[in-house]
Amino acid sequence: MSGPMNQLLDSITSHAAHTTTVLEQIASIVRDLWTTSPASPDLDYVAQRIGDLAREESHRIPLGESELLDFFCSVVSTQGVRGPLIVQCLRIIGNSSADTDQNRAQVVASGCLPSIVSLLNDDSVLAFVVPVLFNICVDYEPAQKAIYQAGLNPELVSLISGPRLEEAYPLLDHIYKLLGFVATQEPEANLVHPATPFVLLNLADDQPSPVDPKDFLGQASVALTYLSQEQFQKSFLETPGSISLVLRTFSTACARELNASLEGPDDEAQLKQVQTVFTATLADLSAQPSFASSCSLDGPEVQTLRQWISTAHNPLQSAACLALGNIARSDEKCSYLVQQLEIHTPLVAILADKANVDAGLLHSVLGFLKNLAIPAPNKPVLGNSGLFEAEALPRIWELDTQTQVQFDAVSLTRLLLVGCPANVHRICAPVSDDDTSSRLQALIDLNARSDQEPTQMETARAITTACRVIHSTPAANHSSPPPDLDTFYANHKSITETMLRLGQQSKYPVLRSELLFALALMARTAAGAAAISQATTTEHTHLTTLIPFLTEVITGEKTDSSSETTASNAPLQLVDGKDSSTQLVSGLPNLEPQAPIAGTQKPTTMARNVDRENALVLVAELLQRCADTLPLDVKKRFEELLKEGGERVMHERGLAEQR
Repeated sequence: MSGPMNQLLDSITSHAAHTTTVLEQIASIVRDLWTTSPASPDLDYVAQRIGDLAREESHRIPLGESELLDFFCSVVSTQGVRGPLIVQCLRIIGNSSADTDQNRAQVVASGCLPSIVSLLNDDSVLAFVVPVLFNICVDYEPAQKAIYQAGLNPELVSLISGPRLEEAYPLLDHIYKLLGFVATQEPEANLVHPATPFVLLNLADDQPSPVDPKDFLGQASVALTYLSQEQFQKSFLETPGSISLVLRTFSTACARELNASLEGPDDEAQLKQVQTVFTATLADLSAQPSFASSCSLDGPEVQTLRQWISTAHNPLQSAACLALGNIARSDEKCSYLVQQLEIHTPLVAILADKANVDAGLLHSVLGFLKNLAIPAPNKPVLGNSGLFEAEALPRIWELDTQTQVQFDAVSLTRLLLVGCPANVHRICAPVSDDDTSSRLQALIDLNARSDQEPTQMETARAITTACRVIHSTPAANHSSPPPDLDTFYANHKSITETMLRLGQQSKYPVLRSELLFALALMARTAAGAAAISQATTTEHTHLTTLIPFLTEVITGEKTDSSSETTASNAPLQLVDGKDSSTQLVSGLPNLEPQAPIAGTQKPTTMARNVDRENALVLVAELLQRCADTLPLDVKKRFEELLKEGGERVMHERGLAEQR
C-alpha cells in the first residue's frame, strides 16, 4: 500500500485546491484502513508523512478541509491506541494548528482536548503533548477555555511539583505559558490546583545561579497572575514559607544580577512589569489578616521589609511601605514601629531626597506615614523628625503636577496636627529669623492656587485643625510657648477665608461641623473674632460664604447671596452701638463651643443641634466683640439669626426636658 500512498503524497503541490483533493483521497483510504486494520504499520507510516506535511503552512488549511485532521483527532480520543500512532497523531494536530485558527477550531470542536490533556500523565509522549497543546492554544481563547475545562491546570501543577519534574524540565517554558493561558479563566474548585502560585514561585526561586531571566520572569509573571485572585491569596498564605518565598522572589526580580543579564528592550519591559505586579501583589497579600498575624514586628519578614525601605530600589521601597502599612493597623503596632524600631527615619529621608519624584514611591511612603501618624504619642516624634523641614513635606506641597501625591502630603500634615500642640507650633512658627512666613502660610497659598477640590478641602481642614488646637489647648499643655494670637492672625491674614472653603461644600457635613467648632473657639478670643470679622468686611465674602452658611446651619433653610441682603452694592456701613446685640446675647441660653459628634456619615438631629449651637456661639461672640467693625447689613442679619436660633435652641431643650 505504501507505493500508491507515496504517489498520492508526492503529488501534493502548493496549490491549495489540488492539495485538498489529494488529501480527501488519502482520508478515505486511512478511514478504511482504521476500520479494517487499526494495527497496520501502514497507518503509522501515513500518519508520519502527513505530520511532516503539516509543517508547511500552505498545507494546513487543506488538511482541515479534507477532514484528515478530524480523523486523527478521533484516533487520539480512542482508548488503547498504540504509542507510536498516538505520537504521529499528536504531530499532525500540533503542526496543523500552528498559527491556523480554522484548524484550531476543528480541534476544539472534535472534543479530543480532554484526551490530549490526559496524555500529560504518560512520560513516553510528554515531549509531544506539551508543545501540541501550546500550538493549539497560543493566541486562541476558545482552545484556552477548552483545555482549562479539560483539567489542564491540576495536571501541569502536579507534573512540576512532584517526582516527574526532571522529565518536565525541558518543557518548562511551554508549561508555564500554558498555565498562563488558563490563569484568567473563571476559577472552579476542581479545575485549579490551589498550590499553583506557590509552585511557580518556588520554581522561579529555585533556579541555579546565574538566574535565567526569561525562565524567571516567565514563571514569576504567571504566578503573580494567579496571586492577583483573592482565592489563591488565601490558599497561598496558608502554605508554610509562602511569605518568605514571595519576598525572596521579589528581591531576585530587583537584583542587579538579573537586570544585567537582560537581553533587550522586551526583557527590560517584562522585568519592569513583573516588578510593578509584585508590588501590587504584595500589597494585596499583606492586606489579608493572615499575613499580619504571621509577621511579628521583630520577625525576619518585617526585618526584610525594613531593609527594603533603605535600599535605592523604588519597587522594593514602595512594596515595603504598602506591606508594613497593612501590617501596622493598630495603634500598638504603629507606636512600636516608631517608638522602638524608628521606622520613620528612612521614610523621612526618602521624602527629603529631592531626587525622589516617583509618584508611586512617594504615595506609598506618605500612606505608611499616615498610618504611623494616627497614635497620639507618635505625632510629636514624627513632627520632630524633620517632616516639616523645607525639603520634606513642604517640598511635596509644591508638586502641583502630582496632585495625588500633593494631596497625600497635605493629608499627612493634617493628621500630624490633630491634637498635637508641638506640631502646630512647628507649622505656625516663622521659617527663620529673617523670614516671618510659616509652613501654615504655605498651606494657605496651596489652597489658593490649587484647582483640585480634594486638595482645597484637605488644606482647609489642616488649617482649621491648627486653629482648633491653638484655641483649645491650655497654655500649660504646650511644650513651647503658644503663638501670640495677634501676631499669628496678622501673619496669616487670609486664614479665615481659606477655612470657609469647608462651609462652601455640602457633600461632607462633618467638614462643616469641624469648621463651625473651630470658628466658635476662635471667636471666644479678641484676635480670633477680629480675624473672622475681617471676612465679613472683605468685599462680597460675607455675601457668598459666611452669611448663607450660618443661615443654613441656624435656620435649616438654604439661601443664596442675593436673598441675604439688599445692600450688597451699597457702601459698607459700620455701627458703633452694642445695645441691641448685648440684649440679644444676654437672652440666649448658656452656650459653649462643642466638639463635633464623631463617626456620623449623615448629620443626625443631635449633630445638627451641635452645629447650630456652635454657629450661635460664633454669631454671639462676633456681635459682642466686633459690633463696632461689623458692616450694618451683617450685624442686622446676625441679630436676626441670633434671635431665631436662640428660640430654636430653647424649643429643642424644652422638648428634651419633656422626654
